[in-house]
This record gives sequence, C-alpha cells and structure tokens, in this order.
Amino acid sequence: MTLHFQQIKASPSSCTEKISCATSGSDFPIGRTTDSRSVLGMLEKVMLQVEYQGFAGLRLNIIDPLYKEICLIIAEVLVLDQDSVIKINGSFLKAQLVQEIYSQLRYDHIRLVFNNFRNVSHRIYNKKSYLRAALYNAVFEIESHYVNDMAIID
Repeated sequence: MTLHFQQIKASPSSCTEKISCATSGSDFPIGRTTDSRSVLGMLEKVMLQVEYQGFAGLRLNIIDPLYKEICLIIAEVLVLDQDSVIKINGSFLKAQLVQEIYSQLRYDHIRLVFNNFRNVSHRIYNKKSYLRAALYNAVFEIESHYVNDMAIID
C-alpha cells in the first residue's frame, strides 16, 4: 500500500487551489513528503514519542489496532513538506503548524483520542479526518478534560 498526501496551496486569488495528481485508490490524499523521511520510519519515532507499548492490555498484552492507526496518522502528518496545507476542523492550516502541535502529543493525548473515538455514539464517515482533528485538539484540551472529569467526581 502506497501512502499519498494531498497538497493544497493557498493563493491570494482563491481560498484553495488543488494541485493535480493521480489517485491510488486509497483514501490517503496526495502531496509531497520530505525526501529524507518515510512514513514507516517516522512511525517508529512516533511510537516511542507516545510510549506505544503502554497501550497493551494488562491481561493479554495485546494493543488495539486503532492505536497503531492513530500513530500512523501522526507519522503521516510529520513527514509532510512544511509548506503543505492540511485541513483540520474545517480550516486549512500550514503543515508546519500542525507538525508543531503533533510533536507535543504524548501517551495521555493518544489515550484521550482513543477513548473519545470509542465513545462516539454516531457513525463517523471520515474517520481519518476525525482522528486528525481530535489529535490536534487533544493538545489544547487535555487539561480541561481532566479538570472536567474531576468536577464530575466532586
């Protein structure tokens, strides 16, 4: 399976301008990655960053595949060319900004995104976009999430 990324460049005359590209049949958009980094190489670094082995279940020592999918989404964003643009929460953001936010993701952020995803009661049609936005938001929301949890307990 080949991973591709969509590159969208903002121009002064229009809000977005798509660069023409071929599709591979997967749901991965197409764009540029930096030559020195691969998604799978970055995946290993991301797994260390988020302490991936900590997601193993206590009884069976098995890790839910969703954790790897989440790590793969992070790795995919981190290898994008910094001039690329990514759609997060309906807004087009420079890849460099999203990469800075994603570099802050740790174990607790991933656990929060995982639990929130599993607790959604409605069908999510674009899971990848949902997870991208949830990862981005997790960095900003983790403290308020725990404060809110404590308020409910009190």
